[in-house]
Amino acid sequence: MAEYHKYSIKQNRFNRSFLTGFEIEGETKLRCVPDTYGRLFICDSIDGIESGAKWGRLHLDYKIHEDMVITTYAAALEEKEIWWDDRLIYVEDIFKNSEIPKKDKIQILEKLGAIKRINRTDILLYELEGRYLYLCVEVQGLGEGEISNLWVDNHGDFFLDTFPEVYQDYGSFFHRYMSVFSGVYMDFQEKIDKVADFLDIDTAPVQFLPVFCQWMGLDVSGDFLTEEKLRTLVREAYHLNRTKGTREALLRVCEIILGEKVIILEKNVMQKNTQAENQEIYEGLYGKGIYDVTLLIHTYVPENQKSQLMFLLNQFKPIRTNLKIKFLDQKGSLDGHVYMDMNAQVMDTQVVALDERAGLDSNVMLKE
Repeated sequence: MAEYHKYSIKQNRFNRSFLTGFEIEGETKLRCVPDTYGRLFICDSIDGIESGAKWGRLHLDYKIHEDMVITTYAAALEEKEIWWDDRLIYVEDIFKNSEIPKKDKIQILEKLGAIKRINRTDILLYELEGRYLYLCVEVQGLGEGEISNLWVDNHGDFFLDTFPEVYQDYGSFFHRYMSVFSGVYMDFQEKIDKVADFLDIDTAPVQFLPVFCQWMGLDVSGDFLTEEKLRTLVREAYHLNRTKGTREALLRVCEIILGEKVIILEKNVMQKNTQAENQEIYEGLYGKGIYDVTLLIHTYVPENQKSQLMFLLNQFKPIRTNLKIKFLDQKGSLDGHVYMDMNAQVMDTQVVALDERAGLDSNVMLKE
């Protein structure tokens, strides 16, 4: 029996294949171009290593609009050359030639004895035999869709070998029947083999990340963090816990969440350098208590996200601290969080629109 091989179809093979109407997204995904009716992917040949190679199961995951149809073709050849227009030519030269119509390429696959299946995620390839395997995926219909997790193996069943030889008829009804249970077993076994990936921050499913945060004593409920920011927060949770209650922790959490370095102003520090005549102004800006702390940020945060950000920052602030966030608006006024080296500017006439956070003050004029 040939050694088991599983061939994953990923980005490198996508780049070597024929694609029209698809866009490569990430490592293992093809996304349908919405305004294109016919899309075609013809995979670069998969080498079965030996002559007369037998093929097992083809798998793909897809999400398409209900009005769209996905058709899968698979053909196996011993050689890469065929007769075309009375001459010997490489099959891949035909498939990768953008000047040859898509329907002609599909007709060639059908003449080569390709298996054809419609709207299937798992396809048995037992009837195919040949060293080189050619796969084709066609998606028809307008709408959005995606194809991912494409792979093919050369052994569709492991259970058949446990039966007496009289039952080991390759491609028979019994063989195909046992492949159902073997396929379930192989899928579970693959998940078991990759169980360590679920505990790796870089590879764990995104729904596991809030659980990891809970293990570290952090509450990130609310789904207000992107996957990238959430992974970074989990990755640095140990160090952040060790520095919890410090200025350093607040600065780093804000940098992760907002993507910028914020400025922290502590009232008890500023009060020592404040002149008596300016005391009332400073209290209006930075609070009256010695535990008041103000975060100055340039990134505008909507009110709903601001409350979620405060919920997270409150887990890292020092005890008794009264924390508030101030967005440095570029249209501020004197005595209202305007700083010469940060957001101060000479005002000029400007055109504004409703629902764009435009403030109506003495610098804005309404015109017909």
